[in-house]
Amino acid sequence: MKKFLFPTILAVLVLAFVSCQKDKEGDDTNLNFGYVKGKVYTPSGVSVPAANVFVDLNGEIYIARTDKNGYFYLRAPEGEQVLNVQGGDGSIFRAQYNVEIKADEVTSIPDNTLKITQAVELAYIPGAYDQIETILIDSLGYTADMLAVTDLNNPTLLASYGAIFLNCGKPDAMDSAKYANLEDYVLNGGNLYASDWAVEYLTGDGNFMANASQPFVLEQHKLTHASNPKSGCLSPEVGGFIDDATLCTDKDGPSTILYQADIVDTLIQAFLGKTKIDVEYDLGAWEVIKDLTIPWEVLIQDPVTYGPLAVRMNFPTQASTRAQLDQGWVTICHIPPGNPANMHTITISVNALPAHLAHGDYVGNCVGGSGTIYYTTFHNHVQGNIGPDVYQIMQYFIMNL
Repeated sequence: MKKFLFPTILAVLVLAFVSCQKDKEGDDTNLNFGYVKGKVYTPSGVSVPAANVFVDLNGEIYIARTDKNGYFYLRAPEGEQVLNVQGGDGSIFRAQYNVEIKADEVTSIPDNTLKITQAVELAYIPGAYDQIETILIDSLGYTADMLAVTDLNNPTLLASYGAIFLNCGKPDAMDSAKYANLEDYVLNGGNLYASDWAVEYLTGDGNFMANASQPFVLEQHKLTHASNPKSGCLSPEVGGFIDDATLCTDKDGPSTILYQADIVDTLIQAFLGKTKIDVEYDLGAWEVIKDLTIPWEVLIQDPVTYGPLAVRMNFPTQASTRAQLDQGWVTICHIPPGNPANMHTITISVNALPAHLAHGDYVGNCVGGSGTIYYTTFHNHVQGNIGPDVYQIMQYFIMNL
């Protein structure tokens, strides 16, 4: 797959990301500090683990993360402050609240006050088996438009959504134009979630047949999609915009329960408060990941038989920050001083951007790119036997797109 360069502003950053700690050492000796605590919810009242809660004061960030029950405890400068609450990097889910912090005192925010609202439009395509919109709309209290597969022919429509959810069992066939539009969508900062057989939106469904003597190429970006099967896959995945060399699956998973699957991602561990889960596959012929390489990363895996069960790709992007700036918000990367491994992505007001740039922060996601794809081999329909852990993981994927 061809690599794309995206604009960044190089920086030496001056942020500390530690709960209940000041952002920058040594420069706030004239400030008095207090504390604020509370609980973060979705609009429907569901608690939000692993949410970011921070005060942004002249480019200094004072930040904490909610625990598995949605509670936080934050140390920040005294005075009338704006409390930011965000899911993921804040580009889709965020809210702001005014709070008065008193020196050496703890301010408690009443329950059901801090709710992370939806900042952009979302969409989903129904499937034959899954209904992630039930979790997104009915459980979490957000909104989403229902699209048809034919709507993938409309790139302007796709660009109006911050994330699109693709349910297992797509109701119509794909073609080269639809694949190209999905690719453009992610390259320009859009986000996708796909479950089980919905991998066909990514790697191909066989309905678009490339020239047998040539690999599949999307003309605009020249992404090569090999039509030959990889070593782990039984048959080619013809079509798609994700190369089989990076992700290849076969529909040979049995109806079973996988016990003690490993949660590899540390944020999901924090979200659930555990490192292992049981995953029930209540239908057979689920997509087993046979080949997986960079830039995909494993989030959850079966350590014994089936390998990766949930994966993520931070897509190389050509997105401009112009649209975000026009909307009054921009996603930036913050890095603790002396601890660059602890870099952190948040979304801030454009009014605060000059102060952050002066401190060395830079525009863009810390992990590079802004388009993200989540893929799970397991289902998300709440009418099935997905279990409470998988249900919570679906909430995590939604809140962190």
